[in-house]
Amino acid sequence: MHRPGPWLALFTGALFAAAASAADDLPHSSTVIGPTNPLLTDGTAALEAGRYEEGVRLTLAGLDRPNNSRDAAAGHSNVCAGYAALKRWHDALTHCNRALELDRNNWRTFNNRAAVFVGLKMYDLAVTDVNAGLELAPTSRTLHKCQQIVNEHRRAAERDRRRRSTKA
Repeated sequence: MHRPGPWLALFTGALFAAAASAADDLPHSSTVIGPTNPLLTDGTAALEAGRYEEGVRLTLAGLDRPNNSRDAAAGHSNVCAGYAALKRWHDALTHCNRALELDRNNWRTFNNRAAVFVGLKMYDLAVTDVNAGLELAPTSRTLHKCQQIVNEHRRAAERDRRRRSTKA
């Protein structure tokens, strides 16, 4: 059976990079939140440092305070990514969906949700989200790498299904 492996590290590393390259530095692409809400800022820093539980806790506390819709969307996207890193797929999905309700123009949220869908083995939905992200950021190296990973997992799952059906 195919198990998730290094793809999660790639996703989570990319999720918290605050537009590290010029190609990914597009409007509405950052997951780093400004200083208007210190809890959100501290949560982002913890997530970027790989302290996912702390980052999720701080970000959720920050989301309980008044925020503009863009910061709230970025916060929910960060919580989604943090829960994905913790493999809490259903919790992650709730926050990705909320982030997209608030802002459908952040390609990183589509990338985050694609990672969640891979974790849930919902590969068609992952492909849809990668494609939606690529519409917003067609030159994003992160999304192109995500697309490769999703396709690799999709093919591996199909091979596993074929093997199981021939054994039955």
